[in-house]
Amino acid sequence: MKPVRKGAVQIRFEILEYLFFNNKPQLRTYVWRKATTLSYDDFLKHLNYLKKRELVQETYDGACLLTGEGRRIYIELRKSLPSIL
Repeated sequence: MKPVRKGAVQIRFEILEYLFFNNKPQLRTYVWRKATTLSYDDFLKHLNYLKKRELVQETYDGACLLTGEGRRIYIELRKSLPSIL
């Protein structure tokens, strides 16, 4: 069987979810390895999208964490996604 390809929303949700449950700053490469199965370049595209939307912030040393808005959006998505899927 061919693996199912994840959409952008699901990938971004999984990144937010990982950071939500690991609420200390996480190194970018650690988030990449633990939250996704993407190539590093593809992961960075999604991470940059989340940073532009101010849902994730990154420290000077490459550690990522959710912003207050990121936490709020994750909770809203978690409530609504089961009814959509």
